[in-house]
Amino acid sequence: MLSRVSIDGMTLLSALILTIGVGLLLGILPALQFTQATQHAVIQDSSRGSTEGRGSTVVREGLVVGEVALACVLLVSGGLLLRSFLSVLDVELGFRPENVAAWEFETRRHSSNLIERTAFFDELIRRVEATPGVDAAGLTDTPPLGRNRAWSIGALGAEYRSGEQPVAFPRIVDRRYLSVMRIPIVTGRGFTAHDDDESSRVIILNQTAAETLFPGQDPLGQYVVLYEGEWEVIGIVGDVRHQSLEQSSGLEMYLPIAQAGGFQTLTMVVRSPLPLATLAPSVRAAMREVDPTIPSGDFWTLESVVDRSISPRRFVLILVGAFAGTGLALAALGIYAGLSFWVSQRIPEIGIRMALGESAAHVMRRVVGRTMVLAVTGVAIGAAASIVVSRLMRSLLYGIGPSDVPTFAAVVLVLLSASASAGFLPAWRASRTDPIEALRTA
Repeated sequence: MLSRVSIDGMTLLSALILTIGVGLLLGILPALQFTQATQHAVIQDSSRGSTEGRGSTVVREGLVVGEVALACVLLVSGGLLLRSFLSVLDVELGFRPENVAAWEFETRRHSSNLIERTAFFDELIRRVEATPGVDAAGLTDTPPLGRNRAWSIGALGAEYRSGEQPVAFPRIVDRRYLSVMRIPIVTGRGFTAHDDDESSRVIILNQTAAETLFPGQDPLGQYVVLYEGEWEVIGIVGDVRHQSLEQSSGLEMYLPIAQAGGFQTLTMVVRSPLPLATLAPSVRAAMREVDPTIPSGDFWTLESVVDRSISPRRFVLILVGAFAGTGLALAALGIYAGLSFWVSQRIPEIGIRMALGESAAHVMRRVVGRTMVLAVTGVAIGAAASIVVSRLMRSLLYGIGPSDVPTFAAVVLVLLSASASAGFLPAWRASRTDPIEALRTA
């Protein structure tokens, strides 16, 4: 999906027009205010001992509050996406992708029956497992986090109303697949070499399918209807995420290759600690010893499949995180610049206060207190806006709610800490004011 992302001309043009418009607006408003102000209005708007009007102060502090509020919204959004991302990474996959490589192959070898075909696959796996560095290998028609499909299934003897027939995700596998993938068998057994085309049909269900088809019953030994035939349930395995990490597994069933028909295209999964670049040539050579007509292809790791499944969420997280970091930096710079200007305008007032006995510590507390008033106001506005925004992005969240308390608390702490840090330097400069020098320049 991300490979199809490109720069859209209209979007770029809109962003350019918006940027120029905002720049012009922010430049025109102060100019209009300056040109339309009369000398009498300026005198009335100015407080005693200060060269800055109250109107200008309100505008400047309003911008600071707005920057903090916007940073709060962006940080909350980024925090919620980060928490969701961590929740997705903590999802139980149902299999172990570490040290597992896969290769989809198609064999043109003709087999007159399933028994001959199964023997060919057994020899193929035997040769691959004999390759140095290979711990185990198995076959499936579709590995996890791949395509999505559903087949109708039902418990033998059960009646289902129209439109309520259960459907399950099928996997056609050999007897080694569950072991290679580390998919746990909860109860019963896995497939064996005796589960072939001449024996009774057998099937393995995941826990969700077993509970759905046989609620309150022991599913082992029960029969399901599939292909208009009866298949005996011999085992129950854990659920596996088969479409995405965010979606539950749903109903799943495993059918043995030796009984489920002739598939030309299969995927071999190989568990090995060797790096892919070392493993691939050896496995490919072993396969061609059995069938020289097997087409060459590229191996991939199951870890890369898992990583690719979360790449869209990671992309959104990085994008929003970049905006959030920029917003926090701008808010801190706005507080620093606004407070520095406020202090410079009030040097005479600060000098008089200190000459009358105000301590440097009290000056610092007063300046930092002004900072925190602006920060708390901005955080309060931003938190209210964040509640609305987080509900709009509910579909992007996983494992947490839009009003996640730890996220909001962490954002408030970060913003208040950043605001206090941004206001510390102007406050320290104010506390170092020389009363005599300040009175001389007043």
